[in-house]
Amino acid sequence: MKRRVLIAGHWSGGSPSSPTALAALEELGKGFVTSAPHWEVEAIPFGPGQAFKEAVSGARSSRYAPIVVPDDEQGSAWAGRKAREALELGLVPILEGGHPHSLDCGIGFISSLSGIEVSDPSTLEQTLPRALSTARKILAGRDMIAAASTRRPLLGMSSVLALDPELNARSVQDRGLTSLLTRLLSTSEEKTLPLLGTKPQPKGAGRIPGSGAGGGVGAMVLAIGGRIVDTGLFLRDFLRLDERIADADLVLVLEAKLHSPNLSDSFDVICDAAAQHALPVVAIGAESSLSAHERAQWGLNGQFITEGKHSLFQAGARIAQTWGR
Repeated sequence: MKRRVLIAGHWSGGSPSSPTALAALEELGKGFVTSAPHWEVEAIPFGPGQAFKEAVSGARSSRYAPIVVPDDEQGSAWAGRKAREALELGLVPILEGGHPHSLDCGIGFISSLSGIEVSDPSTLEQTLPRALSTARKILAGRDMIAAASTRRPLLGMSSVLALDPELNARSVQDRGLTSLLTRLLSTSEEKTLPLLGTKPQPKGAGRIPGSGAGGGVGAMVLAIGGRIVDTGLFLRDFLRLDERIADADLVLVLEAKLHSPNLSDSFDVICDAAAQHALPVVAIGAESSLSAHERAQWGLNGQFITEGKHSLFQAGARIAQTWGR
């Protein structure tokens, strides 16, 4: 009887030989079976960005339209246009976003979705409420989800507005904009599905955990009647991770940058699912600063760091020599 290794995760940046998340996972798997031919491999894209899009798009008969909010200077306007297109097709937009360096507080998103220009700071107090109201009417009776790849809110001392992704204080903040968003989002009509099963709290859409996803897209989705879910928990259920991991003998997790506290929430979900079945977990990264204590906290039994010296194929072959006997 063959043994099974489940390979899950993402590999942001990739390499010329693995342009997609699934290709990266499969490259690792091919390397693994060269050293352990008696093993079977299952690869599951699991995580933020491209991996999220591949995971949701790859499912048959899915009613979801996965939209990854750009994590760069482009802002969120593109995501708003794609969300409206998905609604017009009768699909459920699910917008995945994390903690970006550059953020527009979801204003580009709500502007594109509603068709009301909200970019002029001098008229924001008038245009943003109109845009929110129009977007609520567009969404009325339908569903929209923000898949939060960060638990940080949009507003507050520990928010994406206050801290950059490395958790350093942002040097420049528009206090007028922050004040306006705090006021407008605190009075928004919320229909919440709180993150991680927490109880509803009367905080306003901008202070709910995960509302900082996509630089504020999470807050806007919540404010117009959508909901926020944790990216990892959504994928865990959508991909039936626990059912699939129960048949495995070993779990390999791809996470390019193994640095705490910036590990993706999806990494935690995979490790937790493996722990429920007492399975060994090996992390594969391009770089790592995890101490032995931190690796134990995450439930890792080992790690392999490529450091730009090894391909994922080579990493898989090396790991199998230790764990695939």
